[in-house]
Amino acid sequence: MRIILLASGEFAIPTMELLAGHRPEIELKLLSQPDRHKGRGRKLAPTPAKTAAIKLGIETATPKSINSPEGRQLIKDFAPDYLVLIDYGIKLSPETIALPKAAAINLHPSLLPAYRGPAPMPWAIINGEPITGVTTQLIGEEIDCGNILLQEPTFILDHETLPQLASRLGLLGAPLIWRTISELEDKTLESKPQDERLASKAPKLKKEDGLIDWQTPTPDLFNRIRGLNPWPGTYTFLHGKRVKIIETSPASGTYLLPPGAIRTENNRLLAGCGQAGTLSIDKLQMAGKPARTAAEFLCGHKIHPDDTFKNR
Repeated sequence: MRIILLASGEFAIPTMELLAGHRPEIELKLLSQPDRHKGRGRKLAPTPAKTAAIKLGIETATPKSINSPEGRQLIKDFAPDYLVLIDYGIKLSPETIALPKAAAINLHPSLLPAYRGPAPMPWAIINGEPITGVTTQLIGEEIDCGNILLQEPTFILDHETLPQLASRLGLLGAPLIWRTISELEDKTLESKPQDERLASKAPKLKKEDGLIDWQTPTPDLFNRIRGLNPWPGTYTFLHGKRVKIIETSPASGTYLLPPGAIRTENNRLLAGCGQAGTLSIDKLQMAGKPARTAAEFLCGHKIHPDDTFKNR
């Protein structure tokens, strides 16, 4: 069996490792996005998927456009039975989708048709969903709208951040991809259309999504902060300086604080939220400074009674 894996991000690595473990039964090739300039030095760096593929000894190519004649020729030359799309970042054209002999399939980190789009995991956390999961689907012309093959649900843990959830769903998705391909090969798996009545969207995140509105009730703000960690991150302003809020937890302090107002209690840093709620700021980062726990921050910063987190 010949498989081309279209992948760029870390989410695809567990599947890549699983498929690589089935060589030589499987002939595997990775197509990833081109190397990008990163960091202060702006040095070219490969995608996480490409880095992992090189370590695993997987043949790799990085076409500028997978939908160009040159990109499609790379696929044709390998003559794959399956295209497996995971965290690639580019929509496939109908001509590209039609190239594999058996099927073009996608692993999506939600229980479709819920959370279609580029940011399903952050929005599931932000919206306080108790359950999410992974879905394999046939790739269609519209993003995340193809017929469903298999799904695997899981709970979202109470204090789980985006990187933690992404790691778990990546591990959950790898055996689901293998099961999907195996059942397609055995002709025991039939796809089913998505129920459009249950569809919801997970739009791309923007930097400004990270600005904290302290009028937000505590549970919603807590979910938003962990759903936007690490990107774009959540931030506020103190004395006109930007402060990144990294980790928080709901708190029931002795203070009844107005939204954004700050107090300290037993080495804790507390901030008022909407509906008379309180949030414990457990880890934060002042502009130009390293990230610090609340206790470390309070060692070098005196909090005054009128101090308030603001939106600018």
